[in-house]
Amino acid sequence: GEGNTMPAQQHAGKARRLVLTLEKGLTGCAAEATAYGKCISANLDTIERHACQVQFQSFKSCVEKTLKRKW
Repeated sequence: GEGNTMPAQQHAGKARRLVLTLEKGLTGCAAEATAYGKCISANLDTIERHACQVQFQSFKSCVEKTLKRKW
């Protein structure tokens, strides 16, 4: 019935806000995201845990600063 549509609409709204928030973080940190991606690509055959830790931390710090929240 009618009662079931409201929660779905609220969920869709929350999902949209999350996507917009993530988009803001990624857009503001494009250089850091690119550096991290390039590091992973360059080490794909021999990737080890923490191989791109420096680039990841730089990207993570940028996103946290941009979004003003920890993740």
